[in-house]
Amino acid sequence: MQGEPENVGEIRDILVPGPAGALPVRLYHPAPGQALPLVVYFHGGGWVIGDLEVVDKPCRALANASGCIVASVNYRVSPETKFPGPAEDCYTATKWLAEHAQAIGANGRFVAVAGDSAGGNLAAVVALMARDRGGLALSCQVLIYPVTAPAAATQSASYQENAEGYLLTKGSMESFWDHYLASPDEGKNPYASPLHAADLSRLPPAMVITAEFDPLRDEGLAYAKRLQQAGVSVNAVHYAGLIHGFFWLAGALDAGRELTADIGNELRKQASA
Repeated sequence: MQGEPENVGEIRDILVPGPAGALPVRLYHPAPGQALPLVVYFHGGGWVIGDLEVVDKPCRALANASGCIVASVNYRVSPETKFPGPAEDCYTATKWLAEHAQAIGANGRFVAVAGDSAGGNLAAVVALMARDRGGLALSCQVLIYPVTAPAAATQSASYQENAEGYLLTKGSMESFWDHYLASPDEGKNPYASPLHAADLSRLPPAMVITAEFDPLRDEGLAYAKRLQQAGVSVNAVHYAGLIHGFFWLAGALDAGRELTADIGNELRKQASA
């Protein structure tokens, strides 16, 4: 359902230092020899499943659509590595990639984070960490139907309306959160639940994608609204009639290809600003 893999100018696997050992990263360079903007990508899968192979085809397409180097990070997953391990992996990898931009063929002037679902959560969290800790200047964040708040404490209409029957279920999200957090109280931490952050100001421009028949729809919309209220530039794109996961379904759904093109256009616009 992802379609055929697109040819990309250069694809190579590297290892980058992580907080608990080396992390595999796959680099997609659409124009080898040219110094391009950098997008650090985090795959979805509820912090529990997913890897570099699962998002290989979407990352190929995203590199071509955006004209950016896409660096896909294979962070540690739960329950073996609970919060904040995956988030710290993503932050550490992003910081290293930004600091070694020239070595990987990037121009160093534009560094974005992006991710889908739990990966969208991690991208939002890396943006928060970068602001809070300093030393990592991000240019943009692309949040594809992101997780922003714990399922068990969420009473949103989208969790009620789309609890069953649309690929991702409420029960699956509750299970993912149980695997990710050592205790429910950790869900109050903004590095687990960015929607719970007291301050969302001074964050990089955001593109926030939501889908109509997605349990996560309302928390994505709420996060986009809070970012806007905090003075962050937000491009909120809502896809009517779509389900969670459609970014990975470009071979089966026209909307999957349209989303990739939309993200590519947004990244090109941000990189040229």
